[in-house]
Amino acid sequence: MNATLRLGVLISGGGTTFLNLHEHIQSGRLNAEIACVVSSRRKVAGVTRARDLGYPTFAVARSKYEDDAGFSAAITKILSDHGAELAVLAGFLKIYLPSGPFAQRCINIHPALIPAFCGKGFYGNRVHQAVWERSCKISGCTVHLVNEHYDEGPIIVQKSCTIHDQDSPEDIRRKVFELECEALPEAITLFAEDRIRFEAGRSIISPRS
Repeated sequence: MNATLRLGVLISGGGTTFLNLHEHIQSGRLNAEIACVVSSRRKVAGVTRARDLGYPTFAVARSKYEDDAGFSAAITKILSDHGAELAVLAGFLKIYLPSGPFAQRCINIHPALIPAFCGKGFYGNRVHQAVWERSCKISGCTVHLVNEHYDEGPIIVQKSCTIHDQDSPEDIRRKVFELECEALPEAITLFAEDRIRFEAGRSIISPRS
């Protein structure tokens, strides 16, 4: 049995992805624990939910720092101080530049199949609206390693779903979120089981022994 992996979860809104991780952990489906929750905004439902569940919770405003590096350093300190071993961007809408122990231990979940519909400006419902406008026949989600560029780190897990002509952007959002609830715990498990490494900009996943 691998040791329980300690997560630092970064949020910016309602915290639905954070709650999914909490539920997976509580049910025993994910061998991890949430060490702390960091929000880029103080007055959001995700902060209230995290505090109500008893997690150490912090709000770090980007506006208080001169640049992304300073903002990221403040977050990294919180993660390190609370013993986090993997940083998880769960609907985090600011740039976080992972460094030190998180240089290859920081992941993000994106609501599309990267490299489609990703990069600056593509987040939340904007993604699903763009997918709908292009009449895409499939969509999905991607968990990837975080680097200094939007959505450009090595892909770790992808899951897809069929999009029907009658589906609305909201229908697409619901379908994709169901996949996100599976994909993110799956990616975290790869780290918890020490089955993933990164070489030449690619992720290499070892089979379960």
